[in-house]
Amino acid sequence: MSSLHERRSRKSRLLSRDVIIMGLRFFWTIVVIWCEFGVFFYSLSDCRWPDKALKLPGSKDKPMRVLLISDPQVRNPFSSSMNSWFGYSSTGTYLRKSWSVVTRLHPQAVIFLGDMLASGRYVTNKEEYDLYYDEFKATFPLDASVPTYFIPGNNDVGLGESPSFSKNARQFYSDHFGPLNQAVSLAGHRLVLLDAPKLVEEDYRRHGLGMPYDLWTPITGGPIEFLNSIHAAEDRKHEPVILFSHIPLSRPSSRSCGPLREKGSIRAGAGSGYQNMLGKETTEFLLNSVRPAAVFSGDNRDYCDCVHPVRYTEHDATTENTIREVTVKSFSPARHIRRPGFQLLSLIPPQSASASSPTFADAHCLLPDNFRIFSSIYLPCITLTFIILLYLNVSPSRHKRRFSSLSPILLSPNSSRPPSPSRGPESAIWSTWSPRKLRVPVSPTTPLPPSLRVPNTKAAPALRASSSPATPQDSPLLSPITLFTPEDDGDDHMNPAQYISSYESQSRPASRDGEFDKRRVTPNAPFFLPPPNSSTRRNFSRSWSFVFWGRRRRMTISIPSFLAPGSWGVIKRQLTSRDTNPRSSRRRHSLVWRLASDSVSIALPAVLAWSVVGWLFF
Repeated sequence: MSSLHERRSRKSRLLSRDVIIMGLRFFWTIVVIWCEFGVFFYSLSDCRWPDKALKLPGSKDKPMRVLLISDPQVRNPFSSSMNSWFGYSSTGTYLRKSWSVVTRLHPQAVIFLGDMLASGRYVTNKEEYDLYYDEFKATFPLDASVPTYFIPGNNDVGLGESPSFSKNARQFYSDHFGPLNQAVSLAGHRLVLLDAPKLVEEDYRRHGLGMPYDLWTPITGGPIEFLNSIHAAEDRKHEPVILFSHIPLSRPSSRSCGPLREKGSIRAGAGSGYQNMLGKETTEFLLNSVRPAAVFSGDNRDYCDCVHPVRYTEHDATTENTIREVTVKSFSPARHIRRPGFQLLSLIPPQSASASSPTFADAHCLLPDNFRIFSSIYLPCITLTFIILLYLNVSPSRHKRRFSSLSPILLSPNSSRPPSPSRGPESAIWSTWSPRKLRVPVSPTTPLPPSLRVPNTKAAPALRASSSPATPQDSPLLSPITLFTPEDDGDDHMNPAQYISSYESQSRPASRDGEFDKRRVTPNAPFFLPPPNSSTRRNFSRSWSFVFWGRRRRMTISIPSFLAPGSWGVIKRQLTSRDTNPRSSRRRHSLVWRLASDSVSIALPAVLAWSVVGWLFF
C-alpha cells in the first residue's frame, strides 16, 4: 500500500505547478535559441561549394570560392520613422545573423550584385551618407584579407530622372563602394562588373534619337564605352568572361525560371526609378560585345535560371550558342518571397581543366523562412503555453473553493486517528480501495444492522468533536443517530455546516401557514451523509474498473475542469465583469496578474539566453 501511495505522490510531484513552470522555462529557452539561431545553421546544412564538379583526377589546383550576394538593402536607421522602426530592427537582425552564418563558409572573394542600400539614392548629405555606409559595414563586417567587389543598383544610384533623387548619389557611391564599372581577374577568369542602371539611361537616349548601337557615340565613362573596351581586349579569348549585372537580361515573359523559383517569372515592366529587365537590343549588344560564358544578375528578389540563345557573326561565319543566366535570390527578406538566399561560385583556372570540362560551377543556397518559423513554431507554442497557464491558474482556485470547507472525519471503526497520507485510505465504505488479500471485490449484500439505523429517540448522545482518542464504540457509524424535528432546540449536530446534505429539504416540508407539516416527516427514515468528495456537478468522464495484482483498480479519463461546460463562462465573467465588490475585483485582477507574472517568469530565461548567445556568437 505504501508503494502505491509513493508512486502516486511521485506522480503528483512531477505534475506540480513548480515543475510545470520550470519545464515551460526550459522549453521556451530551447525554442528561442533554435528559432533565432539554430535554424540559420540548419538551413546551411545542405549548402556546399560546388567544387566536386570541377575537381579533376590528378589536379593539384583547388577551386577559388566566390560568394555572390544580391539585394541586401540595408535600411537607413537615421531616416526611418517610428512606424518602420520594428521592420528595420527585424530586417537588420536577420541580415546580421545571416551574414555571420554565411561567412563561416570561408569565401575567398565576395561580390555584391547591387542594392546594398535600400535608400542610397535619396541621401543628399555626405555626412548622412557616411553614417549610412557605417551602418552597412556594421551589418556586413568585411574581412580585409578577402577581396570584395560591388556593382551599383537602382536603389544605390537611382535610375532615370526624379526630383527626389540625389544628384550626388553616384559620386557618394563611388567614394564608398568603388568604381561603377570594373573588370577583375580571378582564377583565370575575367569578371565584368557592369553599371546596369546607367546602361538603361544611355539606352533611353540612344532609342530616343533612333540610332543603332553601331552608330551610337558612347558617353565618356559610361557603360557602353566600357563594354566596347572589353570587346576590343586581346586576351578575351584566353580568359572565360563572366558578366555581373544588377538588372536581368531581356527574355520572353513566358519563359520559365526553373523549379527553384517560388512563383511566377520575370516580366517586362518599368516605372519611376526601376526597370525589371534590359531592353532586347541592349541585351543583344551586351552578349555580342562581352560574349560571356555565364551571366549573374539580381534585382528581381527571386531565383531564376534561364538560357539565352545567341548568334555570333565573325569573318562571315555565324556561330550559334547558348548563355546561361542566373538571377540570384535576395539576401534580405521580401514580401513576395518566403526564403531569402545567395549563390556560391567556384572557379578553376582553364589550364587546369581539360578541353571538355567546365571551368566554373555554381550552387544555390537558402536562408530561413521567418514567416514559417512564426506560424509553425512560435504561434502554436504560445497557444499551448497560454492554455497550460490558464489551467494552472484557474483550476486550482475552483478546486479550493469547492473543498476548502471540508474537514477530515473518522471513517473507519478500526482506527483511532484520521487517515494519514503516508498510509493510504483506511476505509472501503466511500473509497474504491480494497485490502490486498481480497482477490475479488465483494459488495455488501446483507441489510444494515440495527445499530446503523436511525431510531426515533431524543436521548441519543449527540456527535461532537472530541480531542480524546476514539474507540470503535465512539464511531459515528456505530452510534445511534437522532432525527431532530422542528421542535428540537439547539444546534443540529448531525447536519453541520461543512457537510452538504438534503436533510433540510426533505425532512422539513413547509405548510401553507408557514408551519411545518409533521405528517410529511418520516421519523424512522434513515438519512446518510454524502461522502466528502461528492459533487452535484456533472462530470464528463469515462471510467473503467478492473482487477490487477489481486486489487480492484479504476481508470478514469475526463476532460480538464476548465474545458467543462460552464467553466468558460465563469472565466469570462471573472475577466470581463464590472463588479464593484472589492473582493470579486481582487479575484479578477489576481487571475490576470498571475497569468502575467507567470508569462514574464517563463519568458525571462529565454530572453536572457537569447542575449547571451547573440552576444557570444553573432
